[in-house]
Amino acid sequence: MNHVVPMVCASMFSILGGGSLGPEAPLVAICAALGGFVSRRIFKQKNRNVVRKHTLMGMAGALAAFFGSPLGGSLFALEVNSRFGVEYFEHTVEAIFCGEICLVVFRGLSRLPIQSIWVITEPKLSSASPVDVITGACIGLLGAGVAASFSSLHFKV
Repeated sequence: MNHVVPMVCASMFSILGGGSLGPEAPLVAICAALGGFVSRRIFKQKNRNVVRKHTLMGMAGALAAFFGSPLGGSLFALEVNSRFGVEYFEHTVEAIFCGEICLVVFRGLSRLPIQSIWVITEPKLSSASPVDVITGACIGLLGAGVAASFSSLHFKV
């Protein structure tokens, strides 16, 4: 709990002051810290794997409620902590279930429908000419070349 109070204060001042990182990072950090706190203090868990599971469930619930998507938010919470995809796959079912419960509770308490929080409308595009397609392909190849040279330089360093 000693991490949660400073995070809440810093997050409030950052968001109210117009911080550029958005509210999801502080929200996830606070919910993860609360999940770990509840696991250690209230449920008296000593097993690191169980505490990790509860921490990831807190993150999954926060992202699922924030994004309005229990599956996407939960999988993103599991992926954020990993270097190579989802490393904590043994906690996937619990994280998705927690995301679904949190989304239903959040939407129910705020009297919102269970749907995405954004509405995406596709703008009408004029037909693309062959010159536009070739220009896009050249820009894509240029970007791929820059990325390949950066990764080869980074690998040598």
